[in-house]
Amino acid sequence: MRAMNKKDKTEFINREISWLSFNERVLQEASDRSVPLIERMRFLGIYSNNLDEFFKVRVATLHRATGLFKKPIDPMDFDPVETLSEIHRIVLKQQVAFDTIFEELREELSKENIEFVTDKTIKKEHYRFVQDYFQKELKPNLVPVILNSKTPFPQLSDNRLYFAVELVNKARQSSNTFALLELPEKLKRFILLPQNAGTKSQVIFAEDIIRLHLGELFKVFSFDHAQAYALKTIRDAELDIDDDLSKSFVEKVSRSINQRKRGQYVRITYDRAMPQVLLDFILKKIKIRSIESIAAGGRYQNKKDLMQFPDFGNKQLIFTPLKTVDHPALKSKPSILNEIRKKDILLHFPYHSFNVIIDLLREAAIDPDVRTIRITLYRVAKNSQIISTLINAARNGKRVVAVVELQARFDEENNISVSRILQEAGIRVIPGVPGLKVHSKIIQISRKEGARTVRYVHIGTGNFHEATASIYTDLSLLTSRNEIGSEVRRIFEFFENNFQRSAHRHLVVSPFGTRRKFMDLINHEIELASKGKRAWIIIKMNNLVDPGLIKKLYEASQEGVKIQLIIRGICSLVPGIPGTSDNISVISIVGRFLEHSRILVFGNGGKPNYYISSADWMVRNIDHRIEVSCPVYDEEIKASLQEILNIQLGSDAKARRVEKSLKNEYLVPPKNKRTLDTQMATYKYLSSIKS
Repeated sequence: MRAMNKKDKTEFINREISWLSFNERVLQEASDRSVPLIERMRFLGIYSNNLDEFFKVRVATLHRATGLFKKPIDPMDFDPVETLSEIHRIVLKQQVAFDTIFEELREELSKENIEFVTDKTIKKEHYRFVQDYFQKELKPNLVPVILNSKTPFPQLSDNRLYFAVELVNKARQSSNTFALLELPEKLKRFILLPQNAGTKSQVIFAEDIIRLHLGELFKVFSFDHAQAYALKTIRDAELDIDDDLSKSFVEKVSRSINQRKRGQYVRITYDRAMPQVLLDFILKKIKIRSIESIAAGGRYQNKKDLMQFPDFGNKQLIFTPLKTVDHPALKSKPSILNEIRKKDILLHFPYHSFNVIIDLLREAAIDPDVRTIRITLYRVAKNSQIISTLINAARNGKRVVAVVELQARFDEENNISVSRILQEAGIRVIPGVPGLKVHSKIIQISRKEGARTVRYVHIGTGNFHEATASIYTDLSLLTSRNEIGSEVRRIFEFFENNFQRSAHRHLVVSPFGTRRKFMDLINHEIELASKGKRAWIIIKMNNLVDPGLIKKLYEASQEGVKIQLIIRGICSLVPGIPGTSDNISVISIVGRFLEHSRILVFGNGGKPNYYISSADWMVRNIDHRIEVSCPVYDEEIKASLQEILNIQLGSDAKARRVEKSLKNEYLVPPKNKRTLDTQMATYKYLSSIKS
């Protein structure tokens, strides 16, 4: 689905349709036989989780747009009603592929002596086990609600699994009883059955154990048999922050989180075997009427839980664990600060250990010469070691300032809790910036060294989150360069005093200078090309959506600038349009790790400019967030970044072409012996660096 701007004939790919194309690439990983079998099952879970969030956020936004505006509000001129219809068509098509892959994986697991058992196929030898499990783990958390026209229909929680139950009385079919059963929030979904020596490993969905015991749950009723049909709803996840000046920002966000729990239903998925009368009753009560919001599926819903599918102790069916690479500049060195003073250091996660960042803060917390630690926090792990080190620093008399973004989507509650913990430890907490999300990933450590203060800084592409650092590819630049440190200090001054806005010569900071700076850099390449000189751009990021920057890339292509893009997720740019973008190529890499790092390189007449960034090229990142892009000045680091880009851009890489057709064709089919796993190649490259 593409739009042609009526005024300037610029062509774009709809961002929502492009995102669905990205999620199709996740499905491709689930069907790729070069991926270990259980990891393929987990990719199905990732696909499902992605889709749920897509409906919570993007589809919910489109529904609101259709209710508020008669004309398209998309800057690329896409009509929300047409987009919703196209989303519905694509999702249904992908669901067929999902179900096919799931059944294929079940068959392949059976060949590996791993068998799915249902309430209909379970053997008598396991009855006692599942009965005990039901009594101890499930029954205490199950409270049925009887459904009828007289009693209020319960509010369905977002993204939770429910059973719609029908109690059939053959003698009085017209008066069958209906009930709703909410399954436990922290339901352990996959239950391993006791295994005898030499037999297959067997696993049963927890809801099938509940199906086996419906009679016990509803024994006060007179019925011949009971049937349970799975369903799940998705709610609008938008936060509406009010303008009440009498409330603190924390209070406003907290209230909005509670309102989110009662947001409009935007989707329901259900077991297609559910009786029509029961389905119609539920749809009427939750007020879903749009056909695009209703999706029939199989008996198992909420398949995002497949992300936690067990490995059954068979290490051959999962990815081989990677031992993190020691950074040569830090290996066996007692002080990280001392090494940063000597030279810039670039960390590549998850190949390098995230413990380096924790150790850096831990060292700063106890160093008697460190005076201040400042940090921005967007997402942090539960029981975060980052938070522990900041608290220890405060206890050791350091001044600690933490900018905590309370509006980090789906992390709001955790961030409010983190803010309170930090404040109780005596840390100054700044709850973001009014009207702007703080998405930058920066740390400033101020250390007194003789008569001067040296600022050690971290500028990264990913969050200070131990868990995601092990599965996301990200970059962290550590430097003590004065020109970088002084500008990071100015950013924190802006956080502390929002009226103090300053210019930056080195850092590129949204929303103040990002658009202008990257437009200038592209214009410089256009100027070089117009003079017949070699001009080129390489950009690696998650999403490319901003219309203005896309148009500028089209202009550069028309002038002969060679542009290579590595876009993991959404790409609204259409490559290969004759006379418009025929000098632009786009690939996407989806693999074991989530590609999250952002690297931008501009040829600059043979002296390339390298940047790493926290920002994708989206309107929100350019104009409505605090983002930081940082130039790379160290020549060794530049060479390292270029080598990694070369690996990903290689003709033998396991990557997909992003084209107008959105077919997601591989550069090289995965079964081809020439296919290069770029992530493992990157790991080997970083492992080979000795100094």
